[in-house]
Amino acid sequence: MAKLPRRKCANKECRQWFNPVRDTQTVCGYECASAVGKEQTRKAREDAQRKESAKQRAAWRQRKAAVKPLKHWIDLTQRAVNDICREKELAEGRGCISCGTKTAFAWHAGHYRTTAAAGHLRFTRFNIHLQCDVCNVHKSGNIEAYRASLVERYGEEPVLALENNNTPHRWTVEELKEIRFTALADLRALKKQEAA
Repeated sequence: MAKLPRRKCANKECRQWFNPVRDTQTVCGYECASAVGKEQTRKAREDAQRKESAKQRAAWRQRKAAVKPLKHWIDLTQRAVNDICREKELAEGRGCISCGTKTAFAWHAGHYRTTAAAGHLRFTRFNIHLQCDVCNVHKSGNIEAYRASLVERYGEEPVLALENNNTPHRWTVEELKEIRFTALADLRALKKQEAA
C-alpha cells in the first residue's frame, strides 16, 4: 500500500502535520477527532435550531397574516396600484388629468369614480389617473374637468361604460395579492426602463 502524503490536522486548535493511516483520516489522533466531532455536532445543532426558528417565524407570519382584516390587504393593494398609475403618467410626461398642470406640490392617483362610490373599480387602472393635490383634495377630484379629459383622451364610449359599471364585487385576499404583485412588477419594470 502506497504511503499517504502528510496533511494538517483538521482540529483548529491543533493544526499539526501528521502521516494519515487511511485516506479519509483528517485528524492526528483521538483527542482531535473528539474535538472535531463535538464541533460538528454543535454546528449541526445550531443549524437545526436556526431552521426550526425560521420555520417558527414563517408560521407566526402566516398566522399573523391570517388574522389581518380584509381592509389591510385592500390598503396595501391600493397603494401599489396607485403608485404604478401615478408613476406611469409621470414617466409619460402627463400633467393633472383635471386641470392639466405639470407642476404640483404633490401628485396623487385620483379616481374618477371614487372608492367609496364604486369600490369594485378601485383597482381598475382606467379609473385612476394623475392628479395634482389641488384638484384631488381641495376640489374633491374636480370631476367635471376629469370627465372632459377622459372623453378627450379615450372617447365617450369607454367613459360611459365606466360610469355605468355598477357590478358589485367582493374582494378576496388571493385576488388582492395577485393585483398587488402585478402592480409591483409593473412598477419595477417601469423603474428599470427609466434607469436604462
